[in-house]
Amino acid sequence: MNKNNVKNTTKESELELENDRKTTPIFEDVKINTKIILAALWAGHFMLWTFGDMASLLQQLSDPIENNLLLFIAVPLAMTQALMIFFSLTGKAKHVRLANIGAASVFMLFNVGFISEATAGWEALLGAAYVLFNVLVIIYAWKWPKQE
Repeated sequence: MNKNNVKNTTKESELELENDRKTTPIFEDVKINTKIILAALWAGHFMLWTFGDMASLLQQLSDPIENNLLLFIAVPLAMTQALMIFFSLTGKAKHVRLANIGAASVFMLFNVGFISEATAGWEALLGAAYVLFNVLVIIYAWKWPKQE
């Protein structure tokens, strides 16, 4: 092997290494708007809430719900969650922040009550997931980024 071949091989190796460095992807870490995060958390909470209601109803399939007070409370709670998804996306930041902290705190009370009355393991796990979503809503709303 002569000197020119060694130099060319070295240069080719260096170019290959440089090309490898250039083609290695660097993933962009996109900052997600707080409103979108809050809406997604409420959507997740609402889906879990709906699943919990459906599962509870399936457990008691032979006994129809006759407690009108329970239904009267359940409907506004479901409506509140659905509206929180919409309001989190469309409201003014100051109002959205306060509404999310307030609504998540109220739902936290219901969810802790749900856990305390859980008779099956899946109910306790579902209640813990409810509380987790409420805590995340409160944290994200509390730490809302401020403009300089």
